[in-house]
Amino acid sequence: MSLLTTAFVLLEHFQVGKVGDYPITMGLFLGIVLVISVSTTLAMSNVVIALGIAVVPNALVQIAAPSTREGSSSFFQTLALFVFAAVVIGQCRRGTIRPAAVPAMLRGAFFALVIVVALCVLQVATGARGSVQWFNPFGEHQYLYEYDPHLEFNPIPRAAGFYLEPSYAAFVIGSLAVALLAQGYRKAPVWVLAGAGLLAVRSATGLILFGVVALMVIFVGKSRLKVVALIVLAVLTSLALPYLSGRLDSTFTTGSSAYYRLIGPLQILGDTLVHFPLGHPYGSLRNTVADYGILNGAAAGDSLDNGFYVIVFYFGWLGLIASIALASWALVGLALGLRTGSVAQAVLPFWAVGSLLFSGGIMLPEYVFTLWLVFATRHQRRFVIPGESGSALAPEAVDHHRDVPGRRRPAADGRFVGDPAPRIG
Repeated sequence: MSLLTTAFVLLEHFQVGKVGDYPITMGLFLGIVLVISVSTTLAMSNVVIALGIAVVPNALVQIAAPSTREGSSSFFQTLALFVFAAVVIGQCRRGTIRPAAVPAMLRGAFFALVIVVALCVLQVATGARGSVQWFNPFGEHQYLYEYDPHLEFNPIPRAAGFYLEPSYAAFVIGSLAVALLAQGYRKAPVWVLAGAGLLAVRSATGLILFGVVALMVIFVGKSRLKVVALIVLAVLTSLALPYLSGRLDSTFTTGSSAYYRLIGPLQILGDTLVHFPLGHPYGSLRNTVADYGILNGAAAGDSLDNGFYVIVFYFGWLGLIASIALASWALVGLALGLRTGSVAQAVLPFWAVGSLLFSGGIMLPEYVFTLWLVFATRHQRRFVIPGESGSALAPEAVDHHRDVPGRRRPAADGRFVGDPAPRIG
């Protein structure tokens, strides 16, 4: 199970073929095998609810105003992605994962984090010397296209690891680190690896989100080194602050990645809420975004690199309400985590919601399986037979078994009160 988890993370963006225009990766097959291997049951109630949320509103849109521009194949392809994502998300429910598989998955996640961060650091080190040898390790099998670090403009390039772009590498590194920290797995090495990897990738979103996660872990956790951790975090923040301020300053600069991700699509969302209150038909995103001519660098883009915007685009006002509900869920989880002292309860919802800012491909199997891995490795519910020998919870189980309703206590039966044991003759 450890090797399977490691292989899934490393090969998420290893493309093996295409079905129409849709790329097929090893991450799809390994993710399916991983979920099937560790699942105990299919959470049907969650799946039905998720499918209803994903399918019904946009199906009504397609019936009322069918998309003839993109064709039915594009609609059903995007619909299939949403349905598949809904099924996988339904498997994040507690009790659907074998508890015995969790330690092996955590080991696999740790091994994957070591390898991904090592490659990212190597890419920065060699790229600073003018070499692109270690970029795009899958060559022609790299997902969608080969990443260009633009060494002529970036003397210290941004690493992309095994993945399509730096932002997705930051998502993977942050997800692995959050999953491990939530369970207290090798905390010191994980902190070092996550910090080194995110600094090599230099994703502004990743650095800011993980900085907030670090604050949560420091204040919610019970470590005695809180002061030391705060000092280290303050030093790292001061080192990253000049870079982050430059990235944030470019938010309103046309053509910058921050503008394209946050500001440019606002006109699309406004028009969607006014003219398409239930959202656009599935599969119409690329052509619709291309019509607005929003610059992504020197050319007009045809994607929404923000998961919240994708939800509003496809579901209209329902998507806006869902986005607000997700943000509220993250805040409630943080409040409960602070009250109960549970790191997992505080950081997992926050990271899951914050990860929507990394990419617009929120329905893609690789993204969904990575988030599933974060929730699958949390502490699962344990079922213990009362008084079972060899269980660490057996004494507690026996004590509770004594209070099971319907079980007769000795004091409840007068025949046992003050009745001496019979003498053997």
